[in-house]
Amino acid sequence: MHRFYSRLLYAGLLVARILFSVLPSYIHPDEFFQSSEIAASDILKVTGHRTWEFSSQAPVRSIVPIYLYAGMPMFILSFFSVTPWTLFYGSRIFMALLSFVVDLSVYRVVGKRKWTMLLLASSYCLVLFHVHTFSNAFASVVLSVCFLLLKRVESGGGCFLLGVGLALGSFTHIAFPMFAWPLGLACLAALVSALRSGSLTTRGLVLRVAGLAAGGVLTALGLVVADSLYYGSLRWNGAEFPYVSGSLTFTVLNNLSYNSQHDNLAAHGIQPRYLHALVNMPLLFGPLYILALVKLWVFLRSDKQGTGYVGMAAAGSVMSGVVLLSLAPHQEARFLLPALPGLAIGIGRWQYLASRYFWWMWITFNGALFIVFSMHQAGVVPVVVYLSESVWTHAQCRYTGTDALCRQGGVLGTELTTRVYLVSTYLAPRHLLAQPVDRSMARARVDLVDLVGLETEEIRDILGGSVHVNETLVRSSQNELVFRRTTDTHYER
Repeated sequence: MHRFYSRLLYAGLLVARILFSVLPSYIHPDEFFQSSEIAASDILKVTGHRTWEFSSQAPVRSIVPIYLYAGMPMFILSFFSVTPWTLFYGSRIFMALLSFVVDLSVYRVVGKRKWTMLLLASSYCLVLFHVHTFSNAFASVVLSVCFLLLKRVESGGGCFLLGVGLALGSFTHIAFPMFAWPLGLACLAALVSALRSGSLTTRGLVLRVAGLAAGGVLTALGLVVADSLYYGSLRWNGAEFPYVSGSLTFTVLNNLSYNSQHDNLAAHGIQPRYLHALVNMPLLFGPLYILALVKLWVFLRSDKQGTGYVGMAAAGSVMSGVVLLSLAPHQEARFLLPALPGLAIGIGRWQYLASRYFWWMWITFNGALFIVFSMHQAGVVPVVVYLSESVWTHAQCRYTGTDALCRQGGVLGTELTTRVYLVSTYLAPRHLLAQPVDRSMARARVDLVDLVGLETEEIRDILGGSVHVNETLVRSSQNELVFRRTTDTHYER
């Protein structure tokens, strides 16, 4: 009976993750502008804002991982009618389903340990952060699969796929190798141990190491070629006898070069190097982080017999990720999301969790942080959707000098722009307006102008120089919107 209730609780947590994924919380602009904004613009041909990471001469973001976790829902939606809410819900629900891979991988590694699975499923990091389209969340998913593949290596296979996973994760986010290199080292150690025990021949060792290297090299090469074609540095030429010309684009090296310069990091914010260890890890994992430190101390003082290479890789992954990321002066909490699989696997393999006090602290911690982050900037997305729905695709206008009074219905012969200024909010995701890039398909549209970070005087100057409609017409018009003419065929408000 106790096992039945545990399974029922776990199933409820999985369902809750899907339901909570559609909350309009907005944690950081990168969840849109490094993923779904680009994917929606490319696949659905809607307007979007391309940040410097994708438009510079040295792009720093690989496009293939983005298409895997943010482009897939856009591709599915391309077969249906696209609305702002379907764009938002589609991406979030897909990420929620993708987060189940973390649960499955940890379960396959640690076995039937209900406390570990309940611990993982109740973490607000998995329930909230992992359902947002962060590259760090996808990196965490890839790393969890790599742990599962490492266990297969212990059983006699999985080397090639492990190489594929390590390469894919490295192109997903620059922080991934800092968590993943202990897995590669554990793989080699497991193979050498098998050779010494006689369960693996020298030829078998060479083949498996070659498989690991081939998986990594071939995947990296494929991703480099895909990035080069996407960013235009490599081009297909010829019709009858096609060939390629140009140069290769190495987004990982560009990213590393950019982040190695202190001035570049200063533009994003400089934090003390102890922030990850003393603030961000407790912020993300709370009591689990404290418990992991205790277990780690016990683990380091033990003889480590029976721990297994996966358990040692889990401990090494968390320690390595925190230490190496702490060397950089720019430290954001979401960079540590890939620590979650290692923490869950490490705790699950070291000891059962049964402390009543721990669980009370765990529930209180995750409940409080979930409430905080689920309401964070939660008004931005609904506002963008409302603006999109307020635009008329069909309107009938009457003209009075420099003004146009428009009501819904009829055929729109002029271009109408509603310019909206946003102050003291995160950047608003443009793709949620669901406006086609082709202006002829939607002559009435919304133009979002972000005034984030500007001083009050600068904001006043911008608003003072904007288009002002006739206030008398606004007060006297009924069920009509008033626009001011800016060109012969364009009106704005």
